[in-house]
Amino acid sequence: MLRSLLWISLVGWLLACESETIEPSSARLGFSYFPIEVGNFREYAVQDISYSLLNEPDTQRYFLREVVADSFPGQGNELIYRLERFSRFFPDQAWVLDSVWTARVNTQRAVVVENNTPFIKLVFPFTNKLVWDGNALNAKSADRYELQTTPEALLEEIESTIDTLLTQSITVVQSNVSSLVSDSIFSETYVDNVGLFYKKSVNIAYCAEEDCLGQFIIDFGRDYRQTLTAYGKID
Repeated sequence: MLRSLLWISLVGWLLACESETIEPSSARLGFSYFPIEVGNFREYAVQDISYSLLNEPDTQRYFLREVVADSFPGQGNELIYRLERFSRFFPDQAWVLDSVWTARVNTQRAVVVENNTPFIKLVFPFTNKLVWDGNALNAKSADRYELQTTPEALLEEIESTIDTLLTQSITVVQSNVSSLVSDSIFSETYVDNVGLFYKKSVNIAYCAEEDCLGQFIIDFGRDYRQTLTAYGKID
């Protein structure tokens, strides 16, 4: 009798534990910040400014559209997604194919191959101040990426008609080095269930002569901003 009572108590305790099990959240783990499925698309407004010593700044503004066009099995049966990237200068123009990238994601990381060079964009599961080498899969020198809560200053500079989505965002800081003579600021901001929302790439050299040091007069470099304007899935 005592053995039966003990057995019933043990079963009851196990069932109680099972009922309290919390399923892992894809948002907490980070997977939902890199959603990828055939048919998904994202559209961006791009501003790309080039500076040189001899010429006036060259500013290009255009639109970029990225479509997950197809998927196929890769090594170890990991799905590889084909990303077709289109561009146009005006909203009433037809999209023109610009380039083709690929992407893959598993339980450890999200990788995008840009112009035949793989970059580790995100690492899972998410933890604040998570750090990794974004160039670990290519031949470039090590590049320290850090996952952060999106800085308030960055949120304030992002201008988009759908910027309310940024309440569920994280930012991967790839470089954040500023001095009197140069800025090297690279970051990508991702939104839950949306993906890449904002990309900032600033690599600028300032005048370092005695009469202009500290005035932040640009000698040469590039300032690239890419901001999400629309996203969804093709029917």
